[in-house]
Amino acid sequence: MVKKAFVLVADGSEEIEFVTVYDVLVRAGFLVCSIGVNISDSFARLSRGVKIIPDVQSLDPEAQLPDLIVLPGGAPGAKTFEESDAAAKLINRAQKEGVYIGAICAATKALVRFGAEGGWKAKVTSHPSVQEMVVKGGWEYTQDRVVLDGKIITSRGPGTSLLFALTLVETLCGREKREASPARLISMVHRVLC
Repeated sequence: MVKKAFVLVADGSEEIEFVTVYDVLVRAGFLVCSIGVNISDSFARLSRGVKIIPDVQSLDPEAQLPDLIVLPGGAPGAKTFEESDAAAKLINRAQKEGVYIGAICAATKALVRFGAEGGWKAKVTSHPSVQEMVVKGGWEYTQDRVVLDGKIITSRGPGTSLLFALTLVETLCGREKREASPARLISMVHRVLC
């Protein structure tokens, strides 16, 4: 059965984190849908000026849940997620229904807000710039590059985007899928570089 994923995007989301996750998931056979969160135009202007036209222009918190929801980082984009009631509702629904949730970089702080509202916590990592906020929120923090705690998967930042994306694939589809072509080439490059 084909796995489905939502990758949220907002003005100020981090390019590498968004594109790497989207690309690796597609290569691994996921049906991926990018969804705009409070974008100011028909496109999201990412942190370095790249423009992304999301597959769906605005987030519907009542949408049918996929197998995975991913929040890329980038401080301005992460702040948009954190302040979005629609994102909070979607993520809390996903957490209650056992959907995998991934967050990278500063987006981990959005999970802290959503978890406070939904009554859940996890062991996580994030970009160092939001570590203090995550800890103050009462979440267990580690500096590992990728952390899997139940159905919550977090990672550090742009430099760990590929490892994060490959971990998402392996977690939802198994090691064989991570190693299978076309994701295999990416996995091999990751082993050489990291």
